[in-house]
Amino acid sequence: MRSILFKKISMVLLACAAMLSWASQAYGANDVRTANVSDHKLALKGYDAVAYFDQGRPISGNSRFSYVHDGIEYRFSSETNKQKFAKSPDRFMPQFGGFCSFGTSVGLKLEVDPEAFEIVDDKLYLNNSLNIHEMWLENPKGRIKAANQHWRKIKNIAAEKLTPIPFEG
Repeated sequence: MRSILFKKISMVLLACAAMLSWASQAYGANDVRTANVSDHKLALKGYDAVAYFDQGRPISGNSRFSYVHDGIEYRFSSETNKQKFAKSPDRFMPQFGGFCSFGTSVGLKLEVDPEAFEIVDDKLYLNNSLNIHEMWLENPKGRIKAANQHWRKIKNIAAEKLTPIPFEG
């Protein structure tokens, strides 16, 4: 059992190191991103935030149905989804600025795979990969609690300046 846990933790730390290195190269050492967006301020890698809730799966958005909220562009698969988001954006936005929920639970800002998601208590949580998502699912409530505590502290710190915090969930 300890061997499996050690392997999982090692895999997470390697993924974290790779993501931090990528983020540092892509965004520069002095940039502080409080939302996980592209260089062009596109959220969710262009996926439809409403579809996660209404269709229960990630669906690519279309630039014809885009909406800008707080300077960030969100794309939708239909005009209906765009209008739903426009009426209540906070209901549909991903938690932790769209950064990986598992990563946030250990004090890091990591990129996400839009396919690695979960809706918990009517909130959208994204993760770095399907493998990381599986680990997150072992204790989602504990991960959410830890991520909520860490997010307040790390939100305004550049990703490459963060170091992992042990998860005690």
